[in-house]
Amino acid sequence: MTAQTIKLAVSDGVLSALKRVMPKTNKAELALAKYASVLERHLEQSLMYMDDNMYRFFKHFYLSTHALSLEVGQFVIDGRRQYLDKWLERNGLNLFRVVTPGLKGGEFSTIALTQHVTMTDAMDLTQLQKKTIDELDTLLNDKSLTDTDFFYKVFPDFVQGAMTKAQLRREYDFSPVDVKSLKQFIVFLTKKANRMDDVKRQMLIRQAKAIVRIAEAGDGTLPMKKNPSHFGRTYYTGRLNVQSMHKILRHAMLGDCYEYDIRSSVVAWKLGFAWYICDKNGISPATFNKTFDTCLTYLGDKKTFRETVRQKTFGSSTGISHDMQMDDIKQALTAISFGARKHKHGWIDRSGKSFNPAIVSIIKDNTARMNFYASQEAVSYMDENKLMDEIITEYAKENEPALLNDTELQTASGRISNSKLMSYLYQQSETIVMDIVRREVVAVYKKILANVHDAIYIDAKLHSADKRRIEMVMRRETGLQFWYLDEEKVEGYKGISDEVRQDELAHKLFIQQQEQLAKGHKSVFSSPL
Repeated sequence: MTAQTIKLAVSDGVLSALKRVMPKTNKAELALAKYASVLERHLEQSLMYMDDNMYRFFKHFYLSTHALSLEVGQFVIDGRRQYLDKWLERNGLNLFRVVTPGLKGGEFSTIALTQHVTMTDAMDLTQLQKKTIDELDTLLNDKSLTDTDFFYKVFPDFVQGAMTKAQLRREYDFSPVDVKSLKQFIVFLTKKANRMDDVKRQMLIRQAKAIVRIAEAGDGTLPMKKNPSHFGRTYYTGRLNVQSMHKILRHAMLGDCYEYDIRSSVVAWKLGFAWYICDKNGISPATFNKTFDTCLTYLGDKKTFRETVRQKTFGSSTGISHDMQMDDIKQALTAISFGARKHKHGWIDRSGKSFNPAIVSIIKDNTARMNFYASQEAVSYMDENKLMDEIITEYAKENEPALLNDTELQTASGRISNSKLMSYLYQQSETIVMDIVRREVVAVYKKILANVHDAIYIDAKLHSADKRRIEMVMRRETGLQFWYLDEEKVEGYKGISDEVRQDELAHKLFIQQQEQLAKGHKSVFSSPL
């Protein structure tokens, strides 16, 4: 049985009407139960990824009505086979109504439930917040129902006989799940993450609970089906995977571990490739360093560089917080490294999707944006990135002419796209260098927990000598001289329930003390009879 977090109760009138046209024993009950179960799962999937207020304010969902109808299927209704949802709709008994239809074969429709059905949601944030910590812990640790049905719906390849174990290992990556950390993360989101907006908290709670259910129904891991890209990277299908999920959720899922990622990977790659080309053409190190001084400064100390640009961009403005200012600067500089200009789109984002990072869409305040454009650091950074793009694309066209015939790198008119070419060259290099990192990490007996493009998560800290050696191997084998690994210690969530429990006990004691004081208080306006 599936432990659904969404439950639907259909009105008796719907079943009564269906029984009249499906009179055989239990036929109507079974058909309606299947419809409700499928709809519950589609609603749950919709809520899991909703990052707007459409459900919170309007109780709207996003789903494919076509896929829903096909999955529920046809039944013999009133003497002929027909889709159950269509029959209900024709008879004014539909369980949902379409608010905004989606494009055919494209976007999901926006729907709302009708008066014929009521929904209960075990993971609703407002309801979770009303629970005591003991009640919340009990809910998160409820083992009375299994999640095998849910698991096989999400991963049909794992149904016995669908694939061999060898095929599954080839087709899937598996990241271990720290279930205890994830459950404590849900407690943290429910009881303590007061600075996070409710929409984000709710979405993360649902996603975290889904991963817990998958891990507990399976072997303690999150399976992720590989989806290799022509450009070089390996992505994963679906949306619940270590690459697509929010970083805070990824860290909660993996628990205690270490992350190693390539420092400013795109800039490091560009500098390395540009140095390789310049060196081949007899350009001296001094000339190279002078030409790309700003990018080299950024690579050496990006924290200071960003802070300098932030100050010149926003000055003493208090319109937005320091953190939001810094986030805008990070996005703007990252967008430039991905090819953004003042008004043009770039060539790749961190997920490899088409990217439109015009600076105007990042720094929205006109005065701040003009200050950014006037900053010598930002101007030089932009100019140097543009020059490296030109050097690299021209070199690739001259030395790898086969790329010019690759239809994946061409525009609709059949001409080579420089943006796609840069994307291809970068992803190829990223894949090669990260394969080296993975090989060398395993060689020092560390376990790889997750791969996220230019980063990996491993079970234990690298010795400093091993880290330096791996960086040297990365440079030697690729011929690119600016690879460095940044290290971050990741800590799982622990003891949150105990903290909340202590807070609840302290609050309870305070209330008791106030009640005692109130009982002993004598009003100055009272007088003896």
